[in-house]
Amino acid sequence: MQNHQSFGLILLGVVVGLGLFVVKPFLAPLAWAAILAYVTDPAHRRILRLSGDRPTLAATVTTLLLIIVLVVPVSILLIRLQSELAAAYRELSTRFAEQPFVLPEAITRIPVVGPALNEALTRVWNDPELRKQQVNEWLEPWIRELAGMVGKIGRSAAQLAVTAVALFFFYRDGDQVLEQVRKGLRKVVGDPADHYFKAVGDTTRAVVSGVIVSAMAQGFIAGVGYAIIGVGTPILLGALTALTALIPFIGTVAVWGPISVWLLLSDQVGAGLALLAWGAVVVNLTDNILKPLLISNATDIPLVMVLFGVMGGLLAFGLIGLFLGPLILAVLLAIWREWLDEDGPAGANAI
Repeated sequence: MQNHQSFGLILLGVVVGLGLFVVKPFLAPLAWAAILAYVTDPAHRRILRLSGDRPTLAATVTTLLLIIVLVVPVSILLIRLQSELAAAYRELSTRFAEQPFVLPEAITRIPVVGPALNEALTRVWNDPELRKQQVNEWLEPWIRELAGMVGKIGRSAAQLAVTAVALFFFYRDGDQVLEQVRKGLRKVVGDPADHYFKAVGDTTRAVVSGVIVSAMAQGFIAGVGYAIIGVGTPILLGALTALTALIPFIGTVAVWGPISVWLLLSDQVGAGLALLAWGAVVVNLTDNILKPLLISNATDIPLVMVLFGVMGGLLAFGLIGLFLGPLILAVLLAIWREWLDEDGPAGANAI
């Protein structure tokens, strides 16, 4: 009997592995569809009640609404982002390649250091040919990388279609799929399967409500600051700020900090101080208040584990790693806690 069960598990593992190999090109869209379906499940439940408990109609309406809410703003943002990227490249290449660079007066007045820097800059940087070559070496890799990211997102129409189709079926049949997965997991690991499901759900909610919402809020608030202060390409800089907000222990200061310093060194003291104050007080305060508040309300998983999961997931899996990283750590933590709970009474009896 034991051999029969072992053979069944091995056969199941082989079939699951083959199935994953077949759907490998669609794993990312399927994962995004599952995450979106879970996050928007309360809204879908409401639409399901309004539709008279007709699953197909409710799934169709919810999918269409989500596509409109997500695709239209993202498309507009991508179009605007590409134009700002091109404008930023033209401005930077023109300003630094064709015009000599002059140190701010505050630096040239520094005894000994100021004159030495000014002489070195005049001798090396202000050679037009050398300056043009150096600017191209600095800018082109960054611009190429950013353009590649934007273009890659723009070319994902096919994956978006797969996500939309999968989203419809997750809405319509998600409860049955989850129940079957839960039953299958119970057969393998027993009752702890429910704890693992809870850990995955709580972590998904924490990542969406705490990390993603907080990063988007910081990017939007920083973009408003860039626009008010008069820094060029506020949408591009706001998007970069939102991306850096996802990186633990570095954060948005990686964007607004250098820009503020540059404004100060360029004798735009008022704009530089204003941006420093906006970033340090408003943008950082949003992160320090919003992220812990949302994550603590969503899960009992330590904040630092969620943050490390986000950073490690991004490095290991790309954008989808925003969710996969914390989910893997959450399941690991759930297994650890379950093992401790099971071992606790035995240890107590031994003592």
